[in-house]
Amino acid sequence: MTPAEHSHIRVKSYFASTVPDAIEVARNELGADALFLNSRASPPEALHLGAFEVVFGVDTAQRPAEPAPAEHATGLDDLRRSMDEMRTLIRSVAMPSSHNRPRPIEQVLLDAGLTPAIAERIAESVTNRLNRRPVLEISRARKIHEWDPDSIVQETIEEIESLFTVKPELGRITALVGPPGTGKTTTLVKLAVTEGLLKRRPVRIVSADAERIGAVEQLRSYAAILGVPFERVESPAGLGQTVDNAPEGHLVLIDTPGLGPALFESVGMDLAMFLSRRQDIDTHLVLTATTRPVDIEGAAKRFEAFRPSGLIFTRLDETGSTGSIAGEAIRSGKPVTWICGGQLIPEDIEPASKRRIVGALVHQLPALLRSAA
Repeated sequence: MTPAEHSHIRVKSYFASTVPDAIEVARNELGADALFLNSRASPPEALHLGAFEVVFGVDTAQRPAEPAPAEHATGLDDLRRSMDEMRTLIRSVAMPSSHNRPRPIEQVLLDAGLTPAIAERIAESVTNRLNRRPVLEISRARKIHEWDPDSIVQETIEEIESLFTVKPELGRITALVGPPGTGKTTTLVKLAVTEGLLKRRPVRIVSADAERIGAVEQLRSYAAILGVPFERVESPAGLGQTVDNAPEGHLVLIDTPGLGPALFESVGMDLAMFLSRRQDIDTHLVLTATTRPVDIEGAAKRFEAFRPSGLIFTRLDETGSTGSIAGEAIRSGKPVTWICGGQLIPEDIEPASKRRIVGALVHQLPALLRSAA
């Protein structure tokens, strides 16, 4: 950061990974009266300090000093007025306070079910993306409504898509784990059809659920209808033996008990220890799209003991929002693998796609932007 003096204006550059971060550093050091002058991508020689440079000035003429010469007064007043306008602009765009209404992007994402922290992060990143465009007037940051809605929507989509991954793939041996009531058994049968039978791949179904007799019998019935082998195991040791004896090339799908917090401690830990140690078993965590983000996060952290490689979401037909899906994928860094939208077998399952998830998040954004214009 290199300070300079010019007349009564003290000018200083600040560098950070984002423009809002640099602004916050400047405000903390220079005070609320600091005046925003400019922002730009850092020059090559300063990239080690941060990706963006913002320039602020402090009007030192407010301190007791000798009166400025008359011939300089008019020009200095004009400069002050320009700086006041830029200060108001940057406060309204880059540093909204808790008393301001959320920006359109942030409001749409909050309504879609994303957490405030993630929604704010995305909104700020989209503003930075727009202000890095070549057509930007480098002398100032634009307000969000100064960009055309199509540009805002496109940058929002690209920003959200950059924050998570999708990977609709199954290992040869795959286990589904998750809380009770998430639809693991039905999802497993859908996968047996779409990833096994429809692709002319032999399938074997295994139930490692020693807690729910009804669920085991339901799965046995499904296996009989599909005409595929079914086996029930009573322990992780038995599961290991079954997996090791499975014919090469068979898709082996393993159903597990729904593990709530209480059952997790008494039953789940042994199973988690077994699955997490078996590198040949691909474990997917099944969650519902209707669950509140805070509850999804709690469940995901609990099932981290299983070391799941991906996330499957069910009950998308019961909500119009994919906020819980995107939010957990962003938070955990785990890819979304499949999405289920109902009980029909095998129709109500689809490979996860960013377009599907993000499209549902931002579909209200164009209308809100145009109404705010």
